[in-house]
Amino acid sequence: MTVSQKDVKKSKDLVEKLLKVNDQKYNDWLHQQHQQFIEENQDLILQALSAFTEQEEEGEKNETKVNEQVSVKPTSIPVMQN
Repeated sequence: MTVSQKDVKKSKDLVEKLLKVNDQKYNDWLHQQHQQFIEENQDLILQALSAFTEQEEEGEKNETKVNEQVSVKPTSIPVMQN
């Protein structure tokens, strides 16, 4: 379900008025809501970060293996004369 901008504005205005009655600022309340949502999803955030760092470590290991396997031997290059 898509929420219209009109509905968002109505809800925001109502929340702002209710907060004002309780002597709270909307931005402070909104920040608190964001923090709460982050805390509630902390496990998911940590899983994602762990997966990202594991992929990065695997990439580094594979790169090291490739670098160890490839040995560069100098070769002579024939010079062509005109």
